[in-house]
Amino acid sequence: MTLQHKPGTGARGIEWTDRTINATGGCLHGCRWRMPDGSVAVCYAETVAERVARDAYPQGFAHHYWRPHVLEALKAGQEPELRFVDSMADLFGHWVPEDQVRAVLGAMREAPHHAFQVLTKAPPQILKYVDELPPNLWVGISTPPDFFMGRELSQAQKEAMLRRGIEVLAEVRYRSRCLTWLSAEPVSWDIGDVLYDVLPGADRLPLDWCVVGAASNGRTLYQPHWEHVSMLLDMLDVHWVPAFFKGNIRPLIDRGALGRWREDLPMLDRLGQPIPAVERRQARCVEFGWALSSRTEEVGANE
Repeated sequence: MTLQHKPGTGARGIEWTDRTINATGGCLHGCRWRMPDGSVAVCYAETVAERVARDAYPQGFAHHYWRPHVLEALKAGQEPELRFVDSMADLFGHWVPEDQVRAVLGAMREAPHHAFQVLTKAPPQILKYVDELPPNLWVGISTPPDFFMGRELSQAQKEAMLRRGIEVLAEVRYRSRCLTWLSAEPVSWDIGDVLYDVLPGADRLPLDWCVVGAASNGRTLYQPHWEHVSMLLDMLDVHWVPAFFKGNIRPLIDRGALGRWREDLPMLDRLGQPIPAVERRQARCVEFGWALSSRTEEVGANE
């Protein structure tokens, strides 16, 4: 359980959440990313698990860990928070037993004042639980990596994976009250084409939020093509989807070609009600000088 902002130093970890809490751990996806210079970046969580957190991952990262005692911490605390529940795992990975997934979902349901965030690279698995998803869960998918489950993906395969993920999010929005989101970290190709593909059968993108970031390998950052980011932002803006910039993309944004710095969040839930954790986040933005989420009346409960 890790706070993502340290007031004493001002340091921020994952900027778009308040706290990471992992009742499950480990991942079998084996994600890798090929950098523009030809180097290959290993999953950040895997690097953490097999270096600084080795005691918590004695059998390595490619192993499933279940920590039921964390369920109490997951729902604890009176102040509403944004809580990322699988920063060191994939809750919807095919290897995670169904009873464990349901135990995590149940803990979320018992803490409606918190907003829980999940990211998966196995979107179809979500549909096994879609009728059990608590409304305070933000269901997210990640853009596909370059290497997955031990093999390199072609561009066509990555596009197909993303397209399927967006289709799953559309079904989640239709069958639940969850917010849905996309983590485009990194924006290493023009994902706008895939997003356009899903529009002919829908009047809007099935997204309530999008996180946008650069590629990284250790301390080395690789900024995306500004055209790819620009086209993505244009599409998000047309559909009133708030965007959140990760800190690692600041060099690109500071060039001035992509407008203001964004740390926007969905302000309203699917019923049009304010989200307590986001309201608290806005107050913290004022306190610590972070970028305020804007367009508060327009974004949120999009149908």
